Amino acid sequence: MIVFVSGMPRSGSTYSFNVVKRALLRRGSVASILADKREQLTSGETTHAIYKAHDADDDLVRMLRDGLVKSVCTIRKPENAVLSWLNTFGGEPAEVVDTVMLPWMRLFERIAKHSLVIGMEEIESRRLRSTWKIGRYTCANYSPVEWMNDCRQLSKRRVSTLLTNIENKKRNIIDHGWTYYDEETFFHRRHISDRRKFEKRSEVLLEIRCRLAPWLDRDGNLVRLA
Repeated sequence: MIVFVSGMPRSGSTYSFNVVKRALLRRGSVASILADKREQLTSGETTHAIYKAHDADDDLVRMLRDGLVKSVCTIRKPENAVLSWLNTFGGEPAEVVDTVMLPWMRLFERIAKHSLVIGMEEIESRRLRSTWKIGRYTCANYSPVEWMNDCRQLSKRRVSTLLTNIENKKRNIIDHGWTYYDEETFFHRRHISDRRKFEKRSEVLLEIRCRLAPWLDRDGNLVRLA
């Protein structure tokens, strides 16, 4: 099985990746593939493959539409995703919108109808339900026992401990300089941003909404295409 974890940046896609991975690991070997190793996706070296990325080429989209690939797509209010990115990694709003968000918006247009789409607010406030939905979407025989175990292992307390261990480099780390992340879970050292530090300046929000206007409703929310 191939699963594409294709969420909006800063929307909970790494959490959904870990639910998918735990479900598939019980059913065979799993290759966790990032964008720079795209060619491994269909290599057949493992029973299952998970491709975690915020973009996709035509071949992958075609496979998704043909039912050869499953896709889990997490979303949130786009302006908050941009603010979270700025708070976590820095940069200029216009640059983040143009280089990070706009390509993902175009991808969402192509894959939403073929994906399980879950809002970040559901992952945060109804984590038990969202974990069940992701697990059952990935594997039809995903069981209540698996669900309870995954909810326990991916609880906020355990993830917080994991992030501390990543920060202190007590895990196997992949370091890209500007950030580093855990080789097993893909959680990175700044995975949870402090929303109290979001600078919601009116001119910044207006610029974000103007640049993303074709995909937003009047309140700045992402238009649900699925």
